[in-house]
Amino acid sequence: MMKEYIIAGLALLFTGRAAAQNHYTIQGQLSKMQKPAKAYLIYSMGWSNERILDSAVLSGGKFTFKGVVTDPEKVGIVIGESQNAITFYLEPGVISIKGTSSLKDAVVKGGKINAQYAAYYKEVLASGDALSLQLDESYRKATTGKTVDSAFILSLYDKAKQMMKERDTLKYAYILHHPDSYISLETLIELAGELPVTQTASLFKQLSPEVRNTAAGKRLVNDLFDTGPTSIGSIAPDFTENDVNGQPVRLSDFRGKYVLLDFWASWCGPCRAENPNVVKVYNKYKDRNFTVLGVSLDQAGKRDAWLAAIQHDGLTWTQVSDLNYWNSAAAKLYNIKGIPQNFLIDPSGKIVGKNLRGEALESEVARLIQ
Repeated sequence: MMKEYIIAGLALLFTGRAAAQNHYTIQGQLSKMQKPAKAYLIYSMGWSNERILDSAVLSGGKFTFKGVVTDPEKVGIVIGESQNAITFYLEPGVISIKGTSSLKDAVVKGGKINAQYAAYYKEVLASGDALSLQLDESYRKATTGKTVDSAFILSLYDKAKQMMKERDTLKYAYILHHPDSYISLETLIELAGELPVTQTASLFKQLSPEVRNTAAGKRLVNDLFDTGPTSIGSIAPDFTENDVNGQPVRLSDFRGKYVLLDFWASWCGPCRAENPNVVKVYNKYKDRNFTVLGVSLDQAGKRDAWLAAIQHDGLTWTQVSDLNYWNSAAAKLYNIKGIPQNFLIDPSGKIVGKNLRGEALESEVARLIQ
């Protein structure tokens, strides 16, 4: 009996220590924000699966969150409107967030993974983000007048594609050179939809056991060997959404043709940069039993932006949307967590390809339609 008490006591001791080791404290301060407000801590897996974890009232511009986290999680804090927000990694320990009047420009300190991300941003993302801002401003100026210089717009797309290509090269290099970094896993998850499963699996195996065994690592393994309703070889789940004229369109209406089911949005820069490739493939094979069905994740109140993007990008195939953003019924059905994403469906309705872009899309369509 005494032995059982000792074992039980040790179990409680270790449980207590584990819980203590997993505790986090977030200390936030916005020095110029003195008005009453409420901050929300949000689980933000791609913002397509948000849920509120906690809330805190600001007092004198300060707020605090406390809790327990077992695995690193990407989270966000939002105060009031969505633009006053910041994203970071939640991990055990003390995390400090300091700014003036907005979270948008605040600085995050504390935690091994947040330090890794700061270095990653400087090494991989910073130059591309600066160029993206320049391209966005150039695009805005070029499209505010009555006439649009199509050649100039295409040149901006070319620059954006080149920037993303160079950024992807930096991402691959980062993964290979930082196998112990959780950010390498996050980067691989981001790239997984663009890579063959074998290449993703090979990169995953090079990560350290500690990184591979996180919750995010286990989710990636499940995705790699997906046997769910949208896996290759499965019959594409059917759905109905309205087209640009408000008429209902069903995916199964396209049975008998090869269909590229393309998830995108007018606000998605990478989607818009990829559109010329989709246009090229569509125009080349549209008379050879191939078509595209576009599903937009645009928002209610943004219908005009959706229609303008369709016209501007020359998307002449069928377009549908329920204008419900990440809560799009079709996007939820296909487990869409980021865009662009696509599914290539054969005439029998079977999924035969996923996330095909650029030359990979054209070569796969050419292989099937020969």
